[in-house]
Formats: sequence, C-alpha cells, structure tokens
Amino acid sequence: MVSIKKKQRFFVLTENWFQYKFEWTDLFLLVCYRGLRNAGDLKFWGIKKLTRTVVLPLDEPIEIIHSNFSTSNKRSIKKSQAQGVACFFNNNRKEFIDFYNVFAEEKKLRPLDKRRAGEYEGEFWKCSYAVLNDEILVAHSYIEDLSSGIVRSMESGSMRLNSDYNPRDIADANKLLHYYDIKYFKEKGLKFYDFGGWDDLPGLLDFKKSFGGHPIEVHNFFSFSYALKEVIKKLAQRFKPSVATRVKNKIILSINSLLGLIQIIGFL
Repeated sequence: MVSIKKKQRFFVLTENWFQYKFEWTDLFLLVCYRGLRNAGDLKFWGIKKLTRTVVLPLDEPIEIIHSNFSTSNKRSIKKSQAQGVACFFNNNRKEFIDFYNVFAEEKKLRPLDKRRAGEYEGEFWKCSYAVLNDEILVAHSYIEDLSSGIVRSMESGSMRLNSDYNPRDIADANKLLHYYDIKYFKEKGLKFYDFGGWDDLPGLLDFKKSFGGHPIEVHNFFSFSYALKEVIKKLAQRFKPSVATRVKNKIILSINSLLGLIQIIGFL
C-alpha cells in the first residue's frame, strides 16, 4: 500500500492507494483509500465512491503488449527512436518539479509547490524523462506499489509549445516514453500499468486505450471526517472568496481540536 501524507494548514490528510487495511482511527481521522479493485464487498465505515481508470495488464510478454499498440503509436515510437530520443528514470524531484511547473503554468494546471512535492517523499515515487540533445521533451511521474503490483501515472508534462521542437516530435516522444515506462515497470515485476482516469475527455480515453489499456471501475473509501471536509470545501466555494475563507476556517477550527485529540489518542 502506498500511503501519502497531505499536510494542510490545520491538519494532515492520509491518502492510501491500492490496498485497504482498516484502522479504528479511520472512523474519525481524515483518511481515504483510493484505487481499490474488487472491493465491492469490503465493509467500510465511511463514504464509498466509484471512479474510472484505464489499466494495462503487464502479464503478457512485452512483444505481445507492443503488438497491441495502435499502428499510429508504433509508428511514432519508431520515429522517435530514430531521432535519437533517450528515455530514462531519474528521481530528482527538483528537476521534475521545475520542468512540470512550466508546463502546468502554460496549461493553467495546479503546480507542484513545495508542499505538494513533499507529499511524494518516499521510494514509491518515480519519474521518467524523454530527452533529445540534452533537453527534456517529456516527463512522467508515478506512484509504485510493489506489494499490490500496481503502478499509476500521476503527473506528466511536455516541453512548452513555443519551443524550437516540432509539437509532433514532442507527441511522438511522449508515446516512446510510455512504451519505455511500460517495459521498465514490467521488468520490475509490476502487474498493472494504471494510466489514470480521463475526466470525461473522449480523446484522452482513446489515447490511453491506444496502448492496449481498458477502462475499469475502482472503489474509493473516504472517512466521514474526510468526506465532511470535501463537502465544506465545495460549499465554501459558492460564497465570495473572503466569506468562503472565513466560513471554511471557522468550521475547520471547530473540528480540528477533536481531530487533533483523536490523533494523539491513536498514538497512545
């Protein structure tokens, strides 16, 4: 199980991936379990929610996996290899964050700030790069769980559109990097390559299916306090920013003392 601690202003959220292990403190603390497969019969004292993701099984030989790629993907991979694009893993967090945040700013995505980057401190976090002429074209990040055999794509970014490189070449490098990553994790013994969801974007779903992935539903469990936090957040967003902040902070402060006390008791 991958366990990620997310530090907020007043408390800590615990986000667990791929496996479920009940703790009595889950009844009170801000805890969630994500990406659970075959968990429909599990009993959990909280909120359950189904989400969708795209998964590629890695049990077949890599030649068979590659043969199931779309013709376009195979062509792009071959072209990118011929151009001399090199792929490798390098868990240098600062290098990845600096590259990704330029991409995030261009795409108006949430950046990886110092707090969010700190959530990925651990051996479970991996990042890979596609590089040409000592310049990063594409970068991917993952969380890896050897015990469940699942690796999941988290963030990915590409070189900015106003660079000297042809956007088509960057897209080809992205496909090559996915192929490289799939081979890498298969060789490590992982069983499933999880592309993540597609946010109801048909084009994104088609892209992930073009590597042989198929959509599945996964279960997500949220403790009552975690679900309450999400409800408060959504309600607060309906107010003006200044009012929303005051409303949210007052409610958070009112429950923070109780959560803090429960956390202390949990360690006793």
